Amino acid sequence: MMWKIAVVDDDKNILKKVSEKLQQLGRVKTFLTGEDFLNDEEAFHVVVLDVMLPDYSGYEICRMIKETRPETWVILLTLLSDDESVLKGFEAGADDYVTKPFNPEILLARVKRFLEREKKGLYDFGDLKIDATGFTVFLKGKRIHLPKKEFEILLFLAENAGKVVTREKLLETFWEDPVSPRVVDTVIKRIRKAIEDDPNRPRYIKTIWGVGYMFTGGER
Repeated sequence: MMWKIAVVDDDKNILKKVSEKLQQLGRVKTFLTGEDFLNDEEAFHVVVLDVMLPDYSGYEICRMIKETRPETWVILLTLLSDDESVLKGFEAGADDYVTKPFNPEILLARVKRFLEREKKGLYDFGDLKIDATGFTVFLKGKRIHLPKKEFEILLFLAENAGKVVTREKLLETFWEDPVSPRVVDTVIKRIRKAIEDDPNRPRYIKTIWGVGYMFTGGER
């Protein structure tokens, strides 16, 4: 997976140092203003965000990020280290807080730790993301609620992406008592209704007639 990282700071020296360091982890885009960042439609896995920008408050941008893409990891950069400022950052939805001046190696280690954790539990299929550790599903940046069994079946299919999973296998794995294969079909329909733009023409979960289902990752 190519990790996408944004760095937003009005200090060109900080942008240069941080972006050079974080390029070890993925593709980095830099922004000098909040407006430039907000006008960019790309979805980032991590945003390193200065609190005191010339046009926007970093707290305000952090809230905007979390409202549209709550799975994005936001690290605030600031000169303010008092308890009130730190609490304000976390209340805005920040996931981490780094006080200036800082060692870029420390920032690299924090971002790396997050990405390694995400790699273990995050299945990223573009618009659809499945967080196995947080038991959550995000569709186009919005959290989708799925009941426990539906989530577990979706995760199982995603873990076996590209492979045909029979109805019998799903029954054996997720139902202790004997039930009709039609129950599986009903649950798949509910999952499709939650994650597909058009459940009648599914992108993610294909029916393999007479056998079962295959998760394709969104390919047509």
